[in-house]
Amino acid sequence: MAKRARSFELAQRHVFDACRQASTPAGLFNAVQHALQPHLPADRWCAMTLDPATSLPTGGVHEHGFSPAGGQRLLSLEFGGPEDVNKLTELARGKTAVNTLSTATRGHVESSVRFREVLAPEGLRHELRAVFRDPHGPWAAMVLLRSADREDFGANDVELLAAINEPLTRALRRLLLLAEIHAHADPGAPALILLERANQTDALQVRHASAGARHWIDQIDDSTAGPLPYALYSLAMNATRDGHAVTRIRTRAGRWLTAHAEATTPSADEISLILQPSRPHEIAQVLTGAYGLTVREAEVARLVAAGCGNEEIAKLLFVSRYTVEDHLKKCFDKLGVRSRSELVSRLFFDQYVPRTKADISLDGTGWFL
Repeated sequence: MAKRARSFELAQRHVFDACRQASTPAGLFNAVQHALQPHLPADRWCAMTLDPATSLPTGGVHEHGFSPAGGQRLLSLEFGGPEDVNKLTELARGKTAVNTLSTATRGHVESSVRFREVLAPEGLRHELRAVFRDPHGPWAAMVLLRSADREDFGANDVELLAAINEPLTRALRRLLLLAEIHAHADPGAPALILLERANQTDALQVRHASAGARHWIDQIDDSTAGPLPYALYSLAMNATRDGHAVTRIRTRAGRWLTAHAEATTPSADEISLILQPSRPHEIAQVLTGAYGLTVREAEVARLVAAGCGNEEIAKLLFVSRYTVEDHLKKCFDKLGVRSRSELVSRLFFDQYVPRTKADISLDGTGWFL
């Protein structure tokens, strides 16, 4: 038991190190899987970023997973195919974000259409899926696979993947925010501040602040605490203690900013502080422009893609179920589909796949730049 606990702690530490050192989402996935492999071996694997607004993939690492034909069939089944267990949308919204195919099918993996049409033809039998999420939504997913002659994934494997949810999600969001900072130079873009401890004391001083950061600092109506407004300085101090902290701040003009603070060294001597304008998920704007949906119809379509039923959509939008059904019927007509699964498939293959193939980077909200 003690040996297992030591192995678990070692695996977590290796993953933490991988999360700190990665510089791109793909690099993060490769580094995390490499760190996991000695403790959670897999014959094949893939990982992907997810749009937190819809749970649909926006890119990832797939070359270590299925064959091209198997991957295409998997996408068709996952987004628009028949009902199956352990789909990404189910893990993204359910109580359990990590699960094995055998557990989901109660040991009868042959009952899964994904197993029959994708895994079995590729010589695979065991599948472990994880969706990494935070209160803002799902940000990434990882699928680990083993061949038929290997032992199935167990409860310890599930526990390990669940345990790395926070560091992986945090690292991915940091990378997306940094990518957006580098992609934009206007003052309204995300902004970076680097802090460091002053002369081995508890006080923090600014080592670097981008022009965008200085712009946003001037917009924050708050008293100062040393080099920063009190709200930002206290956020950074929380990160020295907890490793990460996030808050929303209102500017003088009434605009909301989201501030992320993260310790970039194990000793928390350096803190990165990222300021980003808070904004809604941009997929709704894409839907209104591409298909002529109204704002409310676009929101209904987005929630359908995220796996919400009509009753849940009605509660989220504070409307009746009949109103949701009316909006959904109009969505079907405008997109030229006849069912919820066809709607999701249309959105994924029309809006997500072309952007993914074009290798478009993601912004801090998880949508394409």
